[in-house]
Amino acid sequence: MTQFLIKDTLIPPYMAFPRFLLDMEQLSETAKILYVLLLDRARLSQKNEGWVDERGRAFIFFPIKDLAETMHKSEMSVKTALAVLEKTDLIFRKYFYMALPGLLSYQVHQML
Repeated sequence: MTQFLIKDTLIPPYMAFPRFLLDMEQLSETAKILYVLLLDRARLSQKNEGWVDERGRAFIFFPIKDLAETMHKSEMSVKTALAVLEKTDLIFRKYFYMALPGLLSYQVHQML
């Protein structure tokens, strides 16, 4: 039997989906969901010390392999979506550590 949402219903954990993404027709659904996932991680970085750069901007580390597993997408799909997000200035990627080629830092841009 289906239960309906009532006043005291506990809401499961969720991620915020920014409304401006609805108007960005150039983004695929994969890119939009990826942005939401990165934004959620960036919010955690804001709260935890040590996850800001020298300018005070929050950053995250999220290997492409882990992003692909989390989203149930191929690594190529994630790479394509990341490229689109970067091209539209929604994220900034910085590559780190030559010894760890899969390690990227992401900074999610604020859109108000």
